Amino acid sequence: MPSSELKLFQCIPVPVGDHNDVFELQSIRMTLVHNIAIRSLNGLIYYSQTVQANDEKLTPFLEYAKHVVEFVHHHHEAEEDVWFPLLESKFGAGSMADNIAGHENFKAPFAEFEQLIADLKAKAKTWDPEVFRQGVYAFTPVLRDHLVEEIDTFRPYQLKEHFTKEELDAFEKEMTAWLMARSVPEKTAQILFANGDAVHGAWFPVMPPQFVAMIKGDLWKVHADWWEFGCCDRDMKVKPEFAAYEPTFEDRSKMEAKQA
Repeated sequence: MPSSELKLFQCIPVPVGDHNDVFELQSIRMTLVHNIAIRSLNGLIYYSQTVQANDEKLTPFLEYAKHVVEFVHHHHEAEEDVWFPLLESKFGAGSMADNIAGHENFKAPFAEFEQLIADLKAKAKTWDPEVFRQGVYAFTPVLRDHLVEEIDTFRPYQLKEHFTKEELDAFEKEMTAWLMARSVPEKTAQILFANGDAVHGAWFPVMPPQFVAMIKGDLWKVHADWWEFGCCDRDMKVKPEFAAYEPTFEDRSKMEAKQA
């Protein structure tokens, strides 16, 4: 199937604001992370057409696909284990029900896709790019809708009603510790650069310069054949073939009207 016939997915508009403001940071960063997920899936769709059975690129492509699945799992675990309980303690019992339902809505086809990757890696199934793409298409539209809708949960005007700055600052430390405890140096952060956003979020991920240099240097080389399937280079600069799906900045006036 030629690339012109592939269906890729649009990234989510990025909220306008100051990421140094802990209240505005939350929806901005969440959008950047959601767009990393969307780009990751776009990369799987696009590059699936370049991989053939018995091709030396098939193994790293499937390893990358497995890592994309792990990234989505990891993100939703962070929300369900850390974010949602905190928000529900402030917003009220049951307030996160829609967010959790959003996770459930794509769980079955997502699990089927994860199993497909496992079967391909184990050679229990033969590589078929069309079957692979259909596996992605089976859950991505529902997932993307959820990723769009969830941003409203993290709007600054909502958080300011329920949190002090000190409480959110403390939560930032808690979340950082949760993420670091589950990170693997040679493969966790790299996907953030391979599918990141140098235009809207050049500051993300927030890391010491020497650590960034390690991630994009020696640690990148460990699985460099995985990261070539991202939508961006290691400096988070989008590749031309994905430029049409990049986000705009959100129209802040519409959000202010919604808030009013």
